[in-house]
Amino acid sequence: MGEESDVTARTPARAEVVGSLLRPPALRAAVDAFYEPGHSAMLADERAKDRSGLERLENEAIDRAVRRQIDLGLDVVTDGEFRRWMFMNSFYDAVAGIRTDNVVHFRNDRGEDVPLGVHEVVERLRVVGSPAAREAAYLHDVTDGVPFKVTFPAASIFGHPFTWKMGITDVGYDSLEEFVEHAIEIERGLVAGAIAAGARYVQFDFPLYPYLVDPAWIGRFAERGHSVPALVEAAVAADTAVLEGIPDDVTTALHICRGNYRSSWMCEGSLEPVAERVFGELPYDAFLVEWDDLGRDGGYEPARFLRQGSTMVMGIVSTKTPVLEDEDDLLRRMEEAAKIVGGVDRLAISPQCGFASVLVGNEIDEDTQWRKLELVGAVADRLWSR
Repeated sequence: MGEESDVTARTPARAEVVGSLLRPPALRAAVDAFYEPGHSAMLADERAKDRSGLERLENEAIDRAVRRQIDLGLDVVTDGEFRRWMFMNSFYDAVAGIRTDNVVHFRNDRGEDVPLGVHEVVERLRVVGSPAAREAAYLHDVTDGVPFKVTFPAASIFGHPFTWKMGITDVGYDSLEEFVEHAIEIERGLVAGAIAAGARYVQFDFPLYPYLVDPAWIGRFAERGHSVPALVEAAVAADTAVLEGIPDDVTTALHICRGNYRSSWMCEGSLEPVAERVFGELPYDAFLVEWDDLGRDGGYEPARFLRQGSTMVMGIVSTKTPVLEDEDDLLRRMEEAAKIVGGVDRLAISPQCGFASVLVGNEIDEDTQWRKLELVGAVADRLWSR
């Protein structure tokens, strides 16, 4: 990019992308060719390959995506997570000790079961790289001073059953608690590496809380002998502990995600039962919350617990549907939320999630993706003039 940007970002940020963008067709094809069939992470055998050709395509796609985000008026940009197979690879590409034989199940508005192969830990983790630091270093060089974010898995998700498997993960760890503590220690180091490479905005994605308000998931946890209050306590402790050591001048954010794969989701329900603990206690600078479908997500009332000094980033533009939202309706929704949190200056706007949390992406095309992000920038411009 090289030249100084003529766009001055608002402070604090009012218009954000959550993380991932749809991969351009040429990049998608190159990634499919690079990874072995069925692999959802850069495992040890892939790390040994020459990826210079793939990296060149990634760089070109990132350069274009960054410029497009800035031009559309976003205050915080990302690299689209173009160097990852899925959003969690900032952690899982950094360690050895995993495989991808586990399967989780999503649901969609057609009532279909949508399976996805994901990571599971099969031995004690060993750090073998720092992919987020490489992402941050490149973004630092191509964003011309516009703020960018780097994303990591939320610490509380390490305690989820699709990460920890009895009879498998306990080969390397004596207990779930030991595993979570070790994973947090590793992630702190990865975050520190990204910050040292230039990141000044770190976002943690996909915490456990939405599972703890979904009746179906609550039932599954109960069958395994877990109580919701105990799970909430452990999740809050993990999501607080991972922030240790992050400098005060680095923005931290927590993205409350309900699952995002091929326009499907994993859990639903109002955040009301956990809102006071999450929004009132967790010391994050921003909370990015999915509120694109109030029937699935519940109303905005849980936002009333937002702690002083934090921003509620309203995820009201959907990445799951190609239907383009109405700008005036988005403004009305922002004004409704403002009444609950105590003013529009406690808010920001974003899509509800990424457009391609997994390489495959959601059921939406690139043109619609950019039009939706243009809407995010336009609403922010109308609410907070530059």
